[in-house]
Amino acid sequence: MKALTKSVVLAASLAWVVPASAYMIGTEDVGGADTLLGQTDDLNANPTGTCGSGNSPTTELCWINNLLSSLGGGTTTYEEGDKVETQPYSTVDGSSTVIAFELSSPTQYFFIKNAQWYGLFENTPELDWAVIDTSLLAAGFNLPSDGFTISHIAPIGGTVEVPEPGTLALLGVGLFALGCRRRFMKS
Repeated sequence: MKALTKSVVLAASLAWVVPASAYMIGTEDVGGADTLLGQTDDLNANPTGTCGSGNSPTTELCWINNLLSSLGGGTTTYEEGDKVETQPYSTVDGSSTVIAFELSSPTQYFFIKNAQWYGLFENTPELDWAVIDTSLLAAGFNLPSDGFTISHIAPIGGTVEVPEPGTLALLGVGLFALGCRRRFMKS
């Protein structure tokens, strides 16, 4: 019985550690697709107020903060010096609609502009990489395109530390083992 229990615990912990979905570019694991929080071709079209005219960093930040506020989040920052002009990207292996590029710094959100369209993404699975499923974007973004560049991107907000899945799995297995030990000690 002990061997069976150990085998079940080992199988469950190994199944838990395997990544759910990861995209690759060559041998580089770029993580899963980041979450699209919002997109627009009009920075004043937002649920909580207008942001002024044009597409200045101030107007862009206003739209970002209005969007985050409407989703229950707090305000964030946007440094003009962090913006990357003409960001090259690659399509991930095995997909014609998922693109990825390495970010200048790991960050909680990132903002893209292409043509006259703007998009805000929550950077979740792999903080060093931006992974975008372009099938979710409006046609005005023109992505992916033959030029393989995005007009500009900007890291938004602070850096977020996310525990590795293996660390979480180890913690879970340890707690499970403690629970099992306690249960078997009682009987």
